[in-house]
Amino acid sequence: MKIYKVSRCTVLMGICLSLFFQSCERQINLNNDKPNILFIVTDDQGSWTLSSESYPNTHTPQFDKLARQGVLFTNAFAVSVVCSPSRAALISGRYPSETGVLNVISNNNEVGVDTSLVLWPELFQDAGYKTVMVGKWHIGDVLEAYRPKQRGFDKFAGFLRSGYYSKDPHVRFEGKDTIFTDQYTPDVLTDLAEGYIRELMDDHWVMCLHYSAPHACTKFPEGFSPPYNDTWLPLQNKDLEYWEDIDLELPDPDFPKLDSNRVKRMMREYYASVHSVDRNIGRIMKLLKNLNLEENTIVFLTSDHGYMMGHHGLWHKGNGRWITIGEKDPNGVYSGGRPNMYDLSLRVPFIVRWPGHIDACKKVERTITFLDCYPTLLEIAGIEKPADLVLRGNSFYPLLKGMKQEWSDTLYGQYKTLRCIRTPEWKFLYQFADTAKNEFYHFATDPEEYINLLHSTDPVIIQKKEEMKNLLFNKMKEIDDPIMN
Repeated sequence: MKIYKVSRCTVLMGICLSLFFQSCERQINLNNDKPNILFIVTDDQGSWTLSSESYPNTHTPQFDKLARQGVLFTNAFAVSVVCSPSRAALISGRYPSETGVLNVISNNNEVGVDTSLVLWPELFQDAGYKTVMVGKWHIGDVLEAYRPKQRGFDKFAGFLRSGYYSKDPHVRFEGKDTIFTDQYTPDVLTDLAEGYIRELMDDHWVMCLHYSAPHACTKFPEGFSPPYNDTWLPLQNKDLEYWEDIDLELPDPDFPKLDSNRVKRMMREYYASVHSVDRNIGRIMKLLKNLNLEENTIVFLTSDHGYMMGHHGLWHKGNGRWITIGEKDPNGVYSGGRPNMYDLSLRVPFIVRWPGHIDACKKVERTITFLDCYPTLLEIAGIEKPADLVLRGNSFYPLLKGMKQEWSDTLYGQYKTLRCIRTPEWKFLYQFADTAKNEFYHFATDPEEYINLLHSTDPVIIQKKEEMKNLLFNKMKEIDDPIMN
């Protein structure tokens, strides 16, 4: 396919209709019982990046502002620990083993979300909403049937796969593969999103805005030579400058053979990439205010899964990579990377903002997962769930409203041959490929999951381990997890 190169001015002209050049923003009044949905997802962002949670090194003023204006969930989790299965679960309300996506979808792989499943944008489309997808898709691209316009979206501008350019991104826009020259990716995606919001301001709309940052770069602008194999560069100075003179606090400084200098260099770039998204979220929120759409637009903000940056001697997520001298496991247990389902890989930032409808500056500690988003969105929009539609989660709308509600705080997660069950006190992980690497943790005494109690001889621990194992296998039977066969 022919690739088009465009300048920023050309982009703005292309995405703006004549009404965009009016001297003042139009004021509209839509029925508040049918809100717009803006669902923002970042890529590879740990929950520990929010300065609103008093984590060190952080600087996220727009995330923090959004949290002050809405509800912050402090125990929100993906149900997988890498991109594709997590995103597939988020949009389908089903576990990875049910969507057919249990691992990252590689290039030229014909895998995609099972087309027999009804995705939530499809129901919104059927209900009369205009639906737009901007940014990273990565849940099926080789076969046409798996692509956004076949799965509930009227319009798509973004990356069918990953799109890990921080500058000069290659974007599928208006049916063409376009290079946005001399522009940074978060800014480009925000430009596109703003254009669509203006275009649809008289309609009821759903927008999924999926930033590719702060994922590390795997592709680079023409003529740019990356200084490292693991980098987020190039980045703008206004995103980098905050961390230039800070002696960063390492999350696990005493980990054996930790490459501390490398961790600090990567952390600076990673935090700057987070800031590039934070800054653009401010732009989107300002636009909603200027268009008088604030009270009629509910904003969700999360990431596709968690992340590690020196935690446990690793960087990355469920497919953890050693950031030690020699890039090896200092204990010699893992010959390559470190597959994991640590909370650091599962826990995500999660903020919901809807001025005038839900309380501001509120924290919810109950455990929610990505599977709870689908039924929540249906309830908020007043869309009836089809009788034959199977969803694994529950609506957390009552939690947003401060209502009393029976709620389970148990999390079940899947990644390749790993399965885990988690309660607020315990976590049991079963590795079907090698049961000698099973794990069992007690959060009350070990919140950071350093002490594997799998072989404890304490009778209380042994009994609790069996209880958690039974809970895990009962859940697997409930959803007919095929790995049990």
